[in-house]
Amino acid sequence: MNRKDACFRATSRIYSYLDNEIRTLRRIRIRLHLRQCLKCKRAFGFEQRLISFVRERSYVEAPPEVVEKIRRAIRERGR
Repeated sequence: MNRKDACFRATSRIYSYLDNEIRTLRRIRIRLHLRQCLKCKRAFGFEQRLISFVRERSYVEAPPEVVEKIRRAIRERGR
């Protein structure tokens, strides 16, 4: 397999890799590729930082009236 194919395979699975949604053997192959390919390693690093940034800053606290409405609905369903 040439470098271009290896890069395509690695980057096409970038989100599955970062979300731990792929099998161990495939993870190992991607890790080995990232050790050899600085371009892909940078791409993976960027995406990983972007995911972390969004997760850290996307937390929204529900207004108290919404929380209470959900609690009431849960209680009513439990009856």
